[in-house]
Amino acid sequence: MNFFKAQAQARRKTVWLILLFGLAVTSLICLSYYGYLMLVANLQSATFLWLPLDLRPYYSGRAFFNIAMALGLIILFGSLFKTLALSTGGPAVAQMLGGKLVSTDTRDFKERRLLNIVEEMAIAAGMPIPQVYLLRENSINAFAAGLTPASAVIGITQGAMTLLTRSELQGVIAHEFSHILNGDMRLNIRLIGVLHGILMIGVMGYYLLRTCRVMGSSRDGGKAVGIFFALGLSLMAIGYTGTFFGSWIKASVSRQREYLADSSAVQFTRNKDGISGALKKIGGSYYGSTIESVSASEFSHAYFAEGVTGLWQSIFATHPPLEKRIKNIDPGWDGQFVKPKPLDFNTETPAGGRNERETSARIAQTSAILSSAEQAIIGIGTLNEANVAYVQSLLPTIPKPLRTAAQSAYSARAVVYLLLIRQQADKSNALALMNQYADKEMVRLAQEFDMAHDDLDEKLTLPLLELCVHALHELSSNQYLQFSRCIDRIIKADHKVSLGEWVIQRFVMHQLDGYFNLRQPIRSRYPGFEAINGAAEAMLSLIAYIEHEQDEAAKQAFDLGKKEIGSDALNIMPLKALTLPVLNRALDQLMLLKPLLKPRFLKAFAAVLLADNHATTRGIEVMRAISSCLDCPMPPLPVSAGIS
Repeated sequence: MNFFKAQAQARRKTVWLILLFGLAVTSLICLSYYGYLMLVANLQSATFLWLPLDLRPYYSGRAFFNIAMALGLIILFGSLFKTLALSTGGPAVAQMLGGKLVSTDTRDFKERRLLNIVEEMAIAAGMPIPQVYLLRENSINAFAAGLTPASAVIGITQGAMTLLTRSELQGVIAHEFSHILNGDMRLNIRLIGVLHGILMIGVMGYYLLRTCRVMGSSRDGGKAVGIFFALGLSLMAIGYTGTFFGSWIKASVSRQREYLADSSAVQFTRNKDGISGALKKIGGSYYGSTIESVSASEFSHAYFAEGVTGLWQSIFATHPPLEKRIKNIDPGWDGQFVKPKPLDFNTETPAGGRNERETSARIAQTSAILSSAEQAIIGIGTLNEANVAYVQSLLPTIPKPLRTAAQSAYSARAVVYLLLIRQQADKSNALALMNQYADKEMVRLAQEFDMAHDDLDEKLTLPLLELCVHALHELSSNQYLQFSRCIDRIIKADHKVSLGEWVIQRFVMHQLDGYFNLRQPIRSRYPGFEAINGAAEAMLSLIAYIEHEQDEAAKQAFDLGKKEIGSDALNIMPLKALTLPVLNRALDQLMLLKPLLKPRFLKAFAAVLLADNHATTRGIEVMRAISSCLDCPMPPLPVSAGIS
């Protein structure tokens, strides 16, 4: 899967969705007008007329316009209302389905196992770790929802958490990550918002009929009851037509993507038994994959497996049949489903039970990922077993007190403060500022962590920050504002900003500012590099100086990056010109590049990094941080030959 092509295809699917929606609205208006003509004709002629030619004398442009405007406004209002309700992204969907947030510092073994799987896969993909919501459902199902990776959530049912083995659960989570990386997740939420406008017509009809019941029981009902009843019945009829179109659109957009997500999950985990085992247990479960929430049907296209039942769902299924999905993954399947049984978690082997030799072999496969600029770009936005195995071996090397602290929204702040303070020449001044602007306990925690773990490996910084950012989603808005102000004070404490400080601040703030709605969603603006040559110069110059101490070597490396971009107008900037405002402005501009231009820049970045066939851990981590800010998730790379 090519990440950039997948994102572009997702945008084209949005255009296709708009076209289908337009067709559905036009059909509803025409059918409603046709019904209006039949009503008028039969009232005036006292004869049952229904053929278009018989209805021709009753045509009225004004009536058509009025009906079109009325239905159009109802549909527009319904779509805008639902879109606004879902503006917070994934959390809104999870809460509508009755989901409960799984706290990052949970001590429940089953919940901790679930979070570990999500953390491993997110870090292995280089993307923000999604929040996890648990649905109190006995069925086996899951979903991914969100407008951006930073606002994404993974929802999973109680049945899936307790009845699936680790490898089966990993297969389900991998399936949902495929929807995130393929751009399906954003499309799903847009689909919900758009279709709600069509479905709202039927809802209005339903409430009008209920009003008739109340009015009919009173003495003053009279003629008004008949009018409301006729209007309500008409809206219900139109609403059922809207339900038809809504189900058709969902089925058109969703079905083929499920096969792709299943295949991607097998590719990510290299274990077809995981996801096929989960599907077999769904088929053998008394509860199946059914979601009982009253909002279940709205989100039916977003589930791992068919979550609702009924006539429309059987005709316009949003998911292929279980049998076909299993056969597609496991052609040798004997056709027998598996009745799920409660698991004995005490005997389950953690992290897939791989031995050290197997893990080393899988990790070795990733050493080729940084052999060229082209290979570095291919790895963006992808998951594979080797990366997951590498992350599973990497996370346990984080000192346990720091990893435990990173799982709590309270202590995760102290971990971020610690990583910043270590960049300061005068730690005492930074601690004094912390004491002034942060909670008093933060100073004690940061000092305690600093004394106990003064030799943290540089390659662990970003994975540790990713765990912290995941936990910091649970802060309140006021707590986050205090946290961000304190970070700014610490960085400016020594009146200069180091590269390490800049990377930490941009990496953390980019994800959390978006989550707490402190910055607008990024909208692509620049179709070419010509308007932002200065930004490209600054970023390529930065990595050239990081990787090459000699000015001449830095210049030669810069020229390789310039060649990849295809612009002779770029010139390396002096090191002293790369100030904090310059770097921030440059990265802000690059974030506005059109999606298919970003790989060209990142390929140029990788070319500078690999100019002498040697990359430092610092250079790789800076590239990963910048790639994250460009919403191009780059997986962590193991230290291997050619990397130090």
